[in-house]
Amino acid sequence: MELAHGGGEASATRLAELLADLLPDEIVHGYAQLIDQGDCEEKEAARLVGSQNLLDVLMERGLAHRALRTECGRTVIRPTDPTLAFRGVLHGLQERLAESSSRLIDAHQRINDIQRVFSRRMFEHEPEEAVRVLTDGDEIQSLSISFINSAQSDYLGLHTWRFTVPLRKEEVISAPASVVDRKVRRRSIYSTEYFDNEVGYHFIQNAVNDGFDVRIYRNLPMKMKLVDEDAAMVPLTPSGASGIMLIRAPVVVKALRQYFELLWNRATSVGTPETPSASPSPGGGSPSELHLQLLRMMALGLKDESIANRTGMSLRTVRRHIASIMEDLSVETRFAAGVAAAKRGWID
Repeated sequence: MELAHGGGEASATRLAELLADLLPDEIVHGYAQLIDQGDCEEKEAARLVGSQNLLDVLMERGLAHRALRTECGRTVIRPTDPTLAFRGVLHGLQERLAESSSRLIDAHQRINDIQRVFSRRMFEHEPEEAVRVLTDGDEIQSLSISFINSAQSDYLGLHTWRFTVPLRKEEVISAPASVVDRKVRRRSIYSTEYFDNEVGYHFIQNAVNDGFDVRIYRNLPMKMKLVDEDAAMVPLTPSGASGIMLIRAPVVVKALRQYFELLWNRATSVGTPETPSASPSPGGGSPSELHLQLLRMMALGLKDESIANRTGMSLRTVRRHIASIMEDLSVETRFAAGVAAAKRGWID
């Protein structure tokens, strides 16, 4: 988006006018400076806005973020897409101005003005913006970060193990404090390949520690990011690095949300397993919760080493439990164990 990469002095001035009285003057001025400048080094960004502390405030409010420039591998400060970032501004106003309905209505109108002037994505007036194709790598990355900043109630993600360049631990990004404060429900489904790779497992651990509700699914078909029921990002290629569709058409976003929920209901939770008795009940009764978790992971095709990483058990203990499960089911292979467990209604 043009504004996110340097919108010019006129755009910055117009932006400041639209934001007047909605945010403190120093924040308005700082954000306008970043919009005018576009990508820049952190020291330069701090100089532009007035101080490092003010730059930190802008990032906490979701108006700017750190981004990795793919062509040089350097981290820069990038102003957030206004269409998404200002939804957070509006949410803050709703909390602070609940007793002043007239000012809240005015805030809504100003937000709408910002969207029309700077992004023209009000597809009610311009239907062609209901689906937009992006192919610039930096713009895709910036929009991806802006997505989570704009979430008000839900942030959903599908993550396949498909990349144009190897995934690195340094690329892990934690949720902004403003998203955590808003108690946004964050859910992610990862393909099982993440458990077979040290870097992938690091991403899952970080997501869980960061408050995400995480599940795994075998043969996940595609990547996707979805915010509330407002917008979705869908890749044009397996990795999504060279092209994505930004979708705002309500009927399509709703369908993608329902698709995510279908996968979510079939995926396996990455929560800590319960630890009641490790063996099924005598006489062929229901298995323990631990054995149910192991059966689900076996059905997903996870290797013993991945199951050990996932559960925190030793490899020897995992293999002992799996042997016990197969003995109780009177089978000799993992595939047969899955079939037998499904016939008994233990797993889907």
